[in-house]
Amino acid sequence: MIRVRAYNNSSSISPVRVFLIAGALMVSIIAGCGGDRVLEGNPDEEPIPERPLRYAGKVVLELRETIELVSDKDMPEIGRVDWMGISPEGTLLVTDFESHQAHEINYRDNRYIRSFGRTGRGPGEHLSADNLSIDPKGRVYLLDGRGGQILRYDRTGRFLDRTQSIGVTKMHAGREGEIFSLRVNPSLIMELQRRDPATWGVLSSTSLSDLNQSFVSFRERKFARLCYNASLQVFYYLGPSDYMVKEIDAVTGEVTAKFGRRPKGFVALPDRYHDIGRGTADDLKQREFTLVGSMTLLEARYLFVSYNHPTSPEIEWVVYIINPSGTFEVFDLDDVTSGRLQLYSEYGGVPWAEAITAAQASIYIWRPPRRAIADKYIGTIEKYAVMLDRN
Repeated sequence: MIRVRAYNNSSSISPVRVFLIAGALMVSIIAGCGGDRVLEGNPDEEPIPERPLRYAGKVVLELRETIELVSDKDMPEIGRVDWMGISPEGTLLVTDFESHQAHEINYRDNRYIRSFGRTGRGPGEHLSADNLSIDPKGRVYLLDGRGGQILRYDRTGRFLDRTQSIGVTKMHAGREGEIFSLRVNPSLIMELQRRDPATWGVLSSTSLSDLNQSFVSFRERKFARLCYNASLQVFYYLGPSDYMVKEIDAVTGEVTAKFGRRPKGFVALPDRYHDIGRGTADDLKQREFTLVGSMTLLEARYLFVSYNHPTSPEIEWVVYIINPSGTFEVFDLDDVTSGRLQLYSEYGGVPWAEAITAAQASIYIWRPPRRAIADKYIGTIEKYAVMLDRN
C-alpha cells in the first residue's frame, strides 16, 4: 500500500516508539506526530500509471578528459570513494568508505579545499559519511547513516546543527530548501521523508512499496537509489530487487507514475525476504536476486541505471530519456562503453559502480589508483560526453 502522511508543524524531535525486530532493539525518532493526516491509495484498486517506453538504440559514453589527483601533504588519503558529486561551483565532493570522511577538492588544479566534519560522536562529528547535498542557500548537508543523523554545515565547512534520522540511506536538499531523505521506516519499508529546513520537522512521508522487503531493505538499504530532478520537481526511486522506477512529486509527495524495462538477467526477490525476521546472513552471501547498482540523472533528461545480477559478474546498464509529456525512450549502453565501465568498476574483484555522477552535461566516474602508483595518486576522474546511436 502506498501511503502519504502529511504532518502539521512539528515540535522538537524526541524518541516516541521502540520496535523489537528479530531480537534487535531499534529506536525510531519521529518529529511532529501530533494531528497528522493520512492519505491512502491502494495500488491494487488504484494502479500507479505506467509510462510508455520505446526502444531507441544505444548510448555511447565518449571519453573527453582524464584527470589524475596527485598525493601531496595537503591532499587527504582516500581509501575508497563510496559517493561522489560535483558542486554548483564545479568542485569535486567525495565520501571515503574507509575513513568515513567527506572532502571537497578542486580537481582542476589538484587542490584540497576542505573536509566536512570528522569522525566521532560530538557536535559536528559523525560515524559515517554517506553523501552530501547543497541547498539553494549554500548550506551543506552530510548524511551519517551509521550514526542515524543528518548534519548541516555552512559552505566553509563550519558546523551549524544536526537532526537525528534513523534508517536513512540517501538524502537530497530540494529546490525550495526542504530536506528529502530515503529511509527504512520502523515497519522496515522504504519511504521518502520531507523535512522543514528551519525546524527539521517532518512535513510529509511517502511509503514506496506495498510489500515488506524487511530483510533486504534493512541489511542492504544502500542498494535503494534516489535521483532528484530539480527542473521538474520530481524524484525517481528504484528499490531493492526491482526495475520499475517510481516518480514522486516533490511538492505533494504523491507517487505519480512508474516506468522500467526488465533487464536481461533480472532475478526477482524471493518470497522469503518479504517478512520480518526472515532471511539470514548466509542468504546475503549466496544472493540470488538482482540489486540496483547505481542511478544517475544527467541534464534532467538522461537517467542511467545499472544492475548487479546474481548469476553474472557483469554490470548491466539501462538508459532512459525522460519525456514528461509522452513516451520515454530506452537505450542500452553500447558494448564498448559497457566493457570499459565493467573493467574499471572492479574494486577488490567486486563490481563497483557507485562512484559515478553527472553534472555540466557530462558523466563523471571515479577510478581508484592502480596498485603500482597508489603512493603517488589518490584516484582518477574520467569525464564522458553522452552520444546517442539511434536505430
